[in-house]
Amino acid sequence: MRHLLLLLGLAAGSSTSAQPSCRALPAVRGAIERGWTAYRRNDITAAGNEFKRALTLCPNDPAALTGAGYAAMRENHLPEARALFAKAIAADSTSYDAVAGAGMAAYREGDPTSARRSFERALRIVPGDSTALAYLARIPGQVSADVLAPRARPAVTTVAARTGRRIIEVRNRAGQWSPMWIKAVNIGAALPGRFPSEFPPNDSTYERWIALIAGMGANAVRVYTVHPPHFYAALRDWNLAHPAHPVWLIHGVWAEAPPGKKEERYDDPEWLAQFQREMQRVVSLIHGDATIPPAPGHASGSYRADVSPWTLGYIIGREWEPYSVVTYNALHPRQSSYAGKYITINSGNPLETWLAQQCDYMVSFEMGRYNAQRPIAYTNWPTLDPITHPTETSMPEEIALLHARGEQLVEKSKEYDNDAVGLDAVKMRATSAFPAGVFASYHVYPYYPEFLLVDPGYSKAQSPDGPSNYFGYLRELVAHHRDMPVVISEYGVPSSRGIGHFQPQGWNHGGHSEQQQALIDARLTRDIYASGAAGAGLFAIIDEWFKKSWIVTDFEYPHVRKQLWLNPLDAEESYGVVAMRAGPKGSRITIDGDGRDWVSRPVLYGTSGSRSTAPTSLQLKSLRIAHDEAYVYVRLDVGRIDWTRAHYQIGIDTYGRNLGDTRLPHTGSPAPVGLEFVLELGGPEAGQLLVDHPYNPYRPVLIPGSKPPATQYVYNPSVKFVANNLGQWDSVVVVPNRRRIGRDGRIYPAISYDRNRLLYAREPDNSLADWFADTATGVIEVRLPWGMLQLVDPSTRSVLSGNTADGRVSGAPTDGFRFVVESYDPSNPRSGGDRLPRGAGGARFADIPTWTWPTWEVPQWHAEVKPLFAAMQRAFGAIP
Repeated sequence: MRHLLLLLGLAAGSSTSAQPSCRALPAVRGAIERGWTAYRRNDITAAGNEFKRALTLCPNDPAALTGAGYAAMRENHLPEARALFAKAIAADSTSYDAVAGAGMAAYREGDPTSARRSFERALRIVPGDSTALAYLARIPGQVSADVLAPRARPAVTTVAARTGRRIIEVRNRAGQWSPMWIKAVNIGAALPGRFPSEFPPNDSTYERWIALIAGMGANAVRVYTVHPPHFYAALRDWNLAHPAHPVWLIHGVWAEAPPGKKEERYDDPEWLAQFQREMQRVVSLIHGDATIPPAPGHASGSYRADVSPWTLGYIIGREWEPYSVVTYNALHPRQSSYAGKYITINSGNPLETWLAQQCDYMVSFEMGRYNAQRPIAYTNWPTLDPITHPTETSMPEEIALLHARGEQLVEKSKEYDNDAVGLDAVKMRATSAFPAGVFASYHVYPYYPEFLLVDPGYSKAQSPDGPSNYFGYLRELVAHHRDMPVVISEYGVPSSRGIGHFQPQGWNHGGHSEQQQALIDARLTRDIYASGAAGAGLFAIIDEWFKKSWIVTDFEYPHVRKQLWLNPLDAEESYGVVAMRAGPKGSRITIDGDGRDWVSRPVLYGTSGSRSTAPTSLQLKSLRIAHDEAYVYVRLDVGRIDWTRAHYQIGIDTYGRNLGDTRLPHTGSPAPVGLEFVLELGGPEAGQLLVDHPYNPYRPVLIPGSKPPATQYVYNPSVKFVANNLGQWDSVVVVPNRRRIGRDGRIYPAISYDRNRLLYAREPDNSLADWFADTATGVIEVRLPWGMLQLVDPSTRSVLSGNTADGRVSGAPTDGFRFVVESYDPSNPRSGGDRLPRGAGGARFADIPTWTWPTWEVPQWHAEVKPLFAAMQRAFGAIP
């Protein structure tokens, strides 16, 4: 297994086999070396200038051309990069770096054919290369030129499933219609390092997932878009082998947002034609009757596996944005009815009518070609539900009500209007020609929108398991749809460290251990069943690193690299039944106080300086640092621990020795480098990560006119590295639930929390463990998410450096981190303690070395099944 030479820092000396003669070769080599040094510290502009300098001296040098190609690619100058790589390959056809770079540039420019050709060539140069193999797994293979034989339309209509009264029905083994409560699992297929359109290779991944889902007691899978042919082949094989307990398929038809300033042009001919072509593809491929050519961002191949006997239904579209619906409705006020052959609608709003037309189009296509049908729905969510919510104001309403109270806006919310317009599936009617029928599909999570949390009726609701705002809402939603089946096709909570929204029963958007996630998801499943819904679709089979949550996405930059690292602060990344953990499994560090998993990690600081004069209880032994794609790990060895006599603080400099605060908290000790963070360890209830005040990304602002006075946290517009010795250290307070006002004028206070407070626990007991100390051995282990240290992209060593002119976050490359360690007596913090690195000759600290880590383009990861599997096995098993 071999990564790109440049990632290992060897590229400056590569491509030596076919060097052209050049009198300035020594100067060229020097420029190339400086270029790669700049590249590795993420200074792409300087790197590009050095490579250009080399090319000025020697225009055909393949190493200089290759370096210039990578610099151009990092700046997204893809045509220029491809031209440079082509010249490098012409100069040295054996250059792996140039060939692989050509493949990367072609891939990013949407040329999969050229990309595949380049990576296949790279494998011939370096057999088994992991980078080339990883890219080839993402690129669809060539579609067979075989033409599918024409099919005769069957004479008899096949109805695979049908809607009943609040239920979906399928035929049992005796051929009779029988109710089936849907127990589905959603398949989002983006493995770590990949985008959602980069599907798993044909390596038994889908087979393992289907077996896991079936073993969990689920009876269906739901997909959002077209997957590669081997997914459908795997599903068919499973169902043929398990005829008594098949796994049904609920297939989506994905649509990008429509064009228009407010994404309102649903009738745009090109966009609509693309959406309807996707419907045709989905229908044809489930019948094993499709050939889809390669296209960037889409699955392709020859679809021969007929899974139509087990396709339960279709859910078309996406969670449409409310402003888009409002605008479309305003532009088409007379569009209120539609009479199709299979689906009709009366008294609908314009987009409801448009959606009925699209559902009818898909049913018509399947009936016209295959004489088959199955239930259909369109995607919806509480933001567009047909219920009016008095506690939920629109932004204009909120502004008017606040002004009437004498308040002024500090900052306008970026949130959607969550009760501005609705889509009501119950208005759709199936004609007698469509016995399969229509149903309603909703994505409903327990923690959002806000009306689920504060509506008085929902707050009083009790499910069979106890108080449940979620049950209160679901009960009303199901009742609104009368006899139409309502499927809650997405639900769940994530096992993330970070919290995106609080919920009254504690079913928050994140902040759950994996065991808590398991218990909550099982409870939500029971509440969905008790509400009278027709089924539930758990989200999701795996954790997906590419996803992003509103509360942290501005600090994940650039977004095109987010899939390369796991952010435990981002709740959206951790819904899975299967955890996608960072790093290789065999070398993972577990937070449990057992230091044996640190054996291969070198000591950063030992006791090589002067002998400690501190009391035994305060003496420090060593510091080790490690990392993976999610965390920075810290191990501090101190001897026997007594929290009543010794506390510890670790200063962390993440950028620039001369920037940051040089005064440590508690002791007031001067630090030899500027610090951005201080890790405080004062006992099981007193662990936290503090940030230098100027580098705090948030700041509190008093809301003018608020009565009683209220504070709103906003982004700190002047966040930056500042050289200072003020010793002003902040907690990091984030506000998942903003302050709101209902339509009746009632104020709902904001809900905030200190995100940098650290949880003391053993990781085997609690997956959210931040730190643990073995008081007998004196081993203290801590793990800090990269995002907590304000890395915007750890894969390129990029740290938060401030805001750009338009208010967006900016990043800067760091050469690494520097650490100082100090112990002190909590009863007398300034009485003196121990420190690392310990200086000689009376100096408080020795010279501070820099700890750094290699950048990466392909992340390392491993999968583990969470406790959620067993909990859902029990929950699904208890539902008939």
